Amino acid sequence: GFNVIRLLSGSAVALVIAPTVLLTMLSSAERGCPKGCRCEGKMVYCESQKLQEIPSSISAGCLGLSLRYNSLQKLKYNQFKGLNQLTWLYLDHNHISNIDENAFSGIRRLKELILSSNRISYFLNNTFRPVTNLRNLDLSYNQLQSLGSEQFRGLRKLLSLHLRSNSLRTIPVRIFQDCRNLELLDLGYNRIRSLARNVFAGMIRLKELHLEHNQFSKLNLALFPRLVSLQNLYLQWNKISVIGQTMSWTWSSLQRLDLSGNEIEAFSGPSVFQCVPNLQRLNLDSNKLTFIGQEILDSWISLNDISLAGNIWECSRNICSLVNWLKSFKGLRENTIICASPKELQGVNVIDAVKNYSICGKSTTERFELARALPKPTFKPKLTRPKHDSKPPLPPTIGATESSSEPEHDAEHISFHKIIAGSVALFLSVLVILLVIYVSWKRYPASMKQLQQRSLMRRHRKKKRQSLKQMTPSTQEFYVDYKPTNTETSEMLLNGTGPCTYNKSGSRECEIPLSMNVSTFLAYDQPTISYCGVHHELLAHKPYDSNNQEETAETHLETDLDLSTITTAARIKEHSQQLA
Repeated sequence: GFNVIRLLSGSAVALVIAPTVLLTMLSSAERGCPKGCRCEGKMVYCESQKLQEIPSSISAGCLGLSLRYNSLQKLKYNQFKGLNQLTWLYLDHNHISNIDENAFSGIRRLKELILSSNRISYFLNNTFRPVTNLRNLDLSYNQLQSLGSEQFRGLRKLLSLHLRSNSLRTIPVRIFQDCRNLELLDLGYNRIRSLARNVFAGMIRLKELHLEHNQFSKLNLALFPRLVSLQNLYLQWNKISVIGQTMSWTWSSLQRLDLSGNEIEAFSGPSVFQCVPNLQRLNLDSNKLTFIGQEILDSWISLNDISLAGNIWECSRNICSLVNWLKSFKGLRENTIICASPKELQGVNVIDAVKNYSICGKSTTERFELARALPKPTFKPKLTRPKHDSKPPLPPTIGATESSSEPEHDAEHISFHKIIAGSVALFLSVLVILLVIYVSWKRYPASMKQLQQRSLMRRHRKKKRQSLKQMTPSTQEFYVDYKPTNTETSEMLLNGTGPCTYNKSGSRECEIPLSMNVSTFLAYDQPTISYCGVHHELLAHKPYDSNNQEETAETHLETDLDLSTITTAARIKEHSQQLA
């Protein structure tokens, strides 16, 4: 019975003690949140408090501690003693310049350590030995100039290492040998000029490597001999001018290669990209490429994204292979590939230049071979006399690529935007002219009226001159080729006179017999009568007398007319009367 009582009393004591212990733990947890900090469960956030020392009242059960954006300058010996449950520690954006070799002792469970944006210039070799369970280590944006050969020894579980934006010039050989699980290594924005052949030895699981914004001048893909898992390689904005490849194995894992912002002028050979058969994304923008050979293009068999903008492309026949490849490329590409030469094509899109200016047309040799392959015509050519032109024939245009039989759509055509620009310019010029006229009319109305009056006066004077010209009679001249008939001639010869007629224009005609013989009369070799006063104007106040006309005509007759001539003329007259 006493044993039962003892058991009951012991359980009662336990029930009484347990709540007391729990209350004590809760009160200690509440007491573990430092002043000015924010505590969320086992996470302590002491950010932006201008702390120069790490608070000592942090709970021992803390899992996460953030001390970023403070004024910490030094990490002392056993600085985090007692925080053996800590899994992540943020110390970025402080003024830390000195770290003791055993500053991280006692926090073996730490998986994430952020020391970026401080003033750290060096690390001792044993600094990270106590934290072998690290997964993420960020040392970027510091002042590191060198790394110890055993700096990262023992960090076999490390997955990502950030050393960006330091002043590193060299990387020791085999420094990452123990980092066998490392997947991301960031060495960008440093001053590295060259890499030893065995720098990346042992990194068999590395997937992403950043080497951008360094000072590399040459790139040999053999420097990455055993990165069999690497997928993304970033080498942009260096000074690389030559890319070589001396390795004998195939880098089948590489999928993205960024070489933009370098000084690449050409590739050493087609084998540069033959060792990366699964390359999917290639960046070559902002280099000094003028063309890309067909052998290099043939090695880009798996690309689905390419960037070629910002190069100094020479839009000649050497660019044709690249343009043809781009036309058949079905992946993503930039459309801002611009000609840098020749001068007349600067700023023109490469594809548009080839299309509009027929850069890749048939050459002279190809045309000659095509002409030889065509069947010869069987018809005979038509012989024509060559024309002697004053100008010599023009020589053929240098670099012409189109034959006369090619369709018209292959000729150079005017772009639509040029037509619009010309129309807009013409419209604006017309508006400017109208504006000038309107302003001058508004500003100087008197001068405009004077100009209008002068123009009206000139028109009035012209009309007066035309009316005066119409009123004055125009002199008419008549030129008569008169050949009289036989009866008229006989009458004139017998009587010595002929008819005199008047025309309507105020001039008169008169017939005057001439002396002639019979042979001349019969042959009609010379005119029988002459004309006088044809162009003399008639005077209205002087009467015209036919007798005076007869007397004037008689004065011109010859007195010694032959009798035989008169007799012959009389016979001709009788003969004509009988016929009538």
